[in-house]
Amino acid sequence: MNRLGFMATVLAAGLLGSTMALAGPTHVWTDQHDGGATYVDDGWCTVTDPEGNLVVAGESSDVSGGTDLLVRKLSKIDGSEIWNAQYEGYDDKDVAVTQITWDTVGQLLVAGFIRGCIG
Repeated sequence: MNRLGFMATVLAAGLLGSTMALAGPTHVWTDQHDGGATYVDDGWCTVTDPEGNLVVAGESSDVSGGTDLLVRKLSKIDGSEIWNAQYEGYDDKDVAVTQITWDTVGQLLVAGFIRGCIG
């Protein structure tokens, strides 16, 4: 299982477990993003929205070249994808995520950087 799937599983189980008084966490669902058999797919940041859905940000590589920043929103019920957004670096540069959070009006803010030299 890649890091995106692992993080989604851990957070979903942790969220369910935190609402139970005495019982331990229960595995609810697992999600796995696979950009391809030999490509990188890692999740680095997670937040939940006001409804409890999971947002995971990380990086994903595919046959087009380079590593892209990938953000996915997953249903709290079954882990199905609600939406995703992928941001490619220009000139085949890799893009990495550093943090995700919600602003005061409920918009998702994603911070990241381009790896390598620019110019």
